[in-house]
Amino acid sequence: MQNRRFDWHERIKAIEGEFKAAKLAVLRLKHQLDEVPNILGSDVSRAHVNNATINIEGTYIVRLFAVFEATLKSYDRARHKDPTRKNDAAVLIDSTGGRRGQGISASIRKAAHLVRELRNDWAHENNRLPIELAMPLAEARAKLQNYLSWLPDEWDDLIVL
Repeated sequence: MQNRRFDWHERIKAIEGEFKAAKLAVLRLKHQLDEVPNILGSDVSRAHVNNATINIEGTYIVRLFAVFEATLKSYDRARHKDPTRKNDAAVLIDSTGGRRGQGISASIRKAAHLVRELRNDWAHENNRLPIELAMPLAEARAKLQNYLSWLPDEWDDLIVL
C-alpha cells in the first residue's frame, strides 16, 4: 500500500465527521428520552446515555490520536526500511519531527505532545478536566494535522540520507 499524507489527513478528518454524527445522535436520543422514556432496551439505561453524552468527545480524541500515531509509525517504518520497527508515540513525535528536512518546529511538536497527553489522560481515566475544557476535538485535530502537514506527500520510496 502506498502511503500518501493526503490519505492520512482524510482519515483524521473523517473521524471528526464521525464524532459530529455520533454527538448529534446521542444528543437527539437524550432529548427523545424526555419525550419517550421507555425507548431504551433493557441493556441500555438513561445513565448510559448521559455518560455517552459526557464521554463522547474523549472517546473520539482517543481514536483521532490512534490514526495520527499509525501515520507516524507508517512513516517511521518506511524511513528505516523496517516493517517490524516499533516506537511509542512520544518518541515518534520527536524523532520524526527532528529529522524531517529542517525539522518540525518545537512548538508544533509540543502541540502534538499536548494531544498525546490528553489522549493518555483520557484513555487511562486520569481526566483532570472535562474533555471540552481541556481541548476540543477540532483543536486536537488541527494540531495533529498541522504536524502531519510537514511530512512528505508520499513515503513508500523514501530515500534516507
